[in-house]
Amino acid sequence: MDYTIFTLAGLGFLGILLHNLIKLNELNRKNEGTINLGKYWKLERFSIAISIIVVVIGLIARTEIKAFERLGNWMGFTFVTLGYMAQSIVVTFMGKAQKYLSSKENE
Repeated sequence: MDYTIFTLAGLGFLGILLHNLIKLNELNRKNEGTINLGKYWKLERFSIAISIIVVVIGLIARTEIKAFERLGNWMGFTFVTLGYMAQSIVVTFMGKAQKYLSSKENE
């Protein structure tokens, strides 16, 4: 199946929405049905922005990353997953980069 850039963007944003709905569901259950969406937005707005940026980067780089080409019919699922896991991917990558830079400074 050939996915358009708009379809992939939509799937990536649905992954971000899915991630946040799961978090909201957990908070809602923990607080017995009372949740403050304004407070949630204030706490999570930067995480959501990071996720959106990662999806956009994925859209831009999709033709450059050879692994994406091999996905074929799985490209849609990949973008949902990318949106869902975007913040974790960036935090992990930045942590590894920080460790690498710290080890170079110590040498």
